[in-house]
Amino acid sequence: MIIFNYYGLAQTVKGKIQNQKNEAIPFATIQIGEDYGVISNDEGNFSIVTSGFKASDSVTISCLGYEKLGMQLQEFSSQNYTLNERVNELSEVYITDRNLGVDSIMHYVNANLKKNYKIDLQAMKFFGRRTEYIVGKTADFEIEKSSNFKKKQLEAFNQDFDALETSLLNNKSKQYTDVVSTLYILDENKAKLNVEKAVKLLDEKNDQSLEKVAEKGNDIVLKHLDKNSVYTVKSGLFKISDSVSLDNREDKMGDSISSVKNVRNATFGIIKNNSLISNEPDLDFVSETRKYRYELEDLTLLNNEIVYIVNFEPRRSSAKYTGTMYISNETFAVIRADYKFYENRIGEKFNLRLLLGIKYVEKNRAGSVAYKKHNDTHYYPYYISEQVDRYFYVNRPIKFIDNANGDKVAFNFKIEGTFKERSEILMLEIQEITSADYNNAVESKSIDYENIKTYDPSIWSDYNVLEPLKEMKEFKVTD
Repeated sequence: MIIFNYYGLAQTVKGKIQNQKNEAIPFATIQIGEDYGVISNDEGNFSIVTSGFKASDSVTISCLGYEKLGMQLQEFSSQNYTLNERVNELSEVYITDRNLGVDSIMHYVNANLKKNYKIDLQAMKFFGRRTEYIVGKTADFEIEKSSNFKKKQLEAFNQDFDALETSLLNNKSKQYTDVVSTLYILDENKAKLNVEKAVKLLDEKNDQSLEKVAEKGNDIVLKHLDKNSVYTVKSGLFKISDSVSLDNREDKMGDSISSVKNVRNATFGIIKNNSLISNEPDLDFVSETRKYRYELEDLTLLNNEIVYIVNFEPRRSSAKYTGTMYISNETFAVIRADYKFYENRIGEKFNLRLLLGIKYVEKNRAGSVAYKKHNDTHYYPYYISEQVDRYFYVNRPIKFIDNANGDKVAFNFKIEGTFKERSEILMLEIQEITSADYNNAVESKSIDYENIKTYDPSIWSDYNVLEPLKEMKEFKVTD
């Protein structure tokens, strides 16, 4: 078992990793001893809890392409740390018995995938952070006709819709969700999630999640229609329901937001995509070698290990990604990958615009993943960062018909924009388990979030977590 988290009276060291030009170095590893550590964020900043160690324990700071920096814990303090770029002479003098071309390198990578990576029968304790916000492009909600509303009632209805439109188009508020959880994985298809702690930093007045947008629209309808009536609801040519009571709605939106199942599926999906041995990997630039074109750009060192730097881009139209892989010369494991959608490539899409007025397209996916060796056998994703933009378009007429008297209220619901989401995962602990361990693991149904109005670092003082970006540190909800 590898443990990256210690408990007790917390002592925290904060700092920034930079190069000789004072430029931030992201994804640098700050490590105490053999297995305990964190990674620097996009701004080069880090925070690490140091309690539970001796003053003589070793601290190392390392990153691909840079010379490793080492010291004892008693010398390790909160400050900026500068890494020197490694002078790369490997390209001129290739000191290795494996003078391989890029096709041979990729052949050995795939031949060793199952030896190097494992996903089943593991318990992964991790810190996760998700950042979400919406960029609105179009919003138009308006009552088109009503058989029983007076002019002033219609004006009040449309004023509420206008206010919702304005908030969608003008608001740039972001939502941050931090969790410490353990994912128990039986195999590629089954997992359970145990949430230990969850914190949400959110301006609830400006919540722009899809669930909340729909909830606000429902609240406007509920406000102006008769709560004591039962309605038939139609959208276009389709009857949605013939017995809707506005006075007895269940809180489906809240259930969706706090559902452990939804969070587990999202997290498990990200980890499977980055495990490299999934049967149908979305990140296929490793296994689908016929679809990609590879180039051996250079060689570098990580500590004392030779690492191939391999660039990739689509060879066929079915390939989606371009980026760079860093591959161990000793084990042929991919130890880091940076990727993004190639020009004009898209991911999942759902287009029924003509029939139902709905369109959804996954665009601008990009990410980075760093791997670490577990017990000198398998590699696992130590840090994962994934960003994705999801374009959406909804344009649907909706009609409420009072079942008692036939009165009708019809309005058109049109909204267009992009949901932006970033997910980060930092592994804290990896433990091999048995099927009995999996069966004994308990998964709750909902998550009890602690809602805060401003970022408070003391909330995570007992854990090694990802240092937040400046924008999150400065986030504050005003009354």
